[in-house]
Amino acid sequence: MNPPTLALLIPILAILGSFIVTIMKLKQRQSHTTAEQATNNKALHDEINALRQRIEVLERVVTDDAYDLKQKINNA
Repeated sequence: MNPPTLALLIPILAILGSFIVTIMKLKQRQSHTTAEQATNNKALHDEINALRQRIEVLERVVTDDAYDLKQKINNA
């Protein structure tokens, strides 16, 4: 190779190398973020399920006949 071609090739390879390193860092950060989001999603789904169970219990209590009787006694 002649020196002018080599002088042109070195910066081009350096630029391409920096692009490749940047892309690899972005992919690593993206995979870390995806794992973190999956953990957060699972926590949120668990909390939603717990809240649904609490609502079901409250609905059972409110629709129970004994609850209605207690309300009438307390209002009398």
